[in-house]
Amino acid sequence: MSTIPRNPYEFIKGHNKPITVLALSPDRSTIYTGSHDGNITNWNAANGENDRVKGVGHGNQINGMKLDNDYLYTCGIDDSLRQVDIKSNSYTDLQVKLNAQPRGMDFNSSVIVTATIKEIIVLKNEKKVFNLPVDYEPSSVAVSPDAGFVAVGGALDNKVHVYKINDSTYNLEFVAECDHLGPITDCSFSPDGEYLVASDANRKVILYKVPEFNSLAHKQDWGFHNARVNSVAWSPNSKQVASGSLDTTIIVWSVTSPNKHTIIKNAHPQSQITRVLWLDDETIVSVGQDCNTKIWNVTPI
Repeated sequence: MSTIPRNPYEFIKGHNKPITVLALSPDRSTIYTGSHDGNITNWNAANGENDRVKGVGHGNQINGMKLDNDYLYTCGIDDSLRQVDIKSNSYTDLQVKLNAQPRGMDFNSSVIVTATIKEIIVLKNEKKVFNLPVDYEPSSVAVSPDAGFVAVGGALDNKVHVYKINDSTYNLEFVAECDHLGPITDCSFSPDGEYLVASDANRKVILYKVPEFNSLAHKQDWGFHNARVNSVAWSPNSKQVASGSLDTTIIVWSVTSPNKHTIIKNAHPQSQITRVLWLDDETIVSVGQDCNTKIWNVTPI
């Protein structure tokens, strides 16, 4: 008869609800995952050691999450933006109330952009400096590396809306619209600032040139998913795009050789993939509705 130790060897503070958001520390050594019930866990990317973010947070689904060197910013369906102190691993007292449910958030050069179902909000130093009412129900948002452009996906009109951020007023000025055949699910600028990639519910991943936007980067059809694409992400060298889908697969697309791709089938068996990100040019992290966080080694295309 085996003896059960009185003291546990290790606590693993993962998730028992679907994971909805995923973020990385600037040095990509720490993975942050947020779930449907509002819990956030940080993971050491090298050895899997983890801990739960402490304090009173959203209490329900988190729809956006992004880090700088000192803070983790989150937005949730309690219609608020919150801040986590990285060093103490706990929520701060900062709470910015939003006028509607947020669908996504991005951060760059101390500028935070949040897209709610009614408007796009620009925050500087954690304070609202501009808001733009919209009628197309945003689904996602991305800020370019130089914080010069903002791309917002439309859930109702099947368009990616691109704006320029005014350097002095932080107002958003309309630049372009990119048409898709289905609702936009995610968008992301490449680290080198040369491309914008967007995914949609019509299974497509489409690559646009910056700053033209209406000009496609290639003529190859990136449509090999079998269902809605939920997430797209760039490798640090801007040469590959990873996409995660409702069809449980991850596909890696080559920017330099658009006709080449790698498919990871059943990456999250019987569970849609909700978010993907790159740890480095050969490593992808994925999360899904199965509450799992997985790391994949991939061969560059």
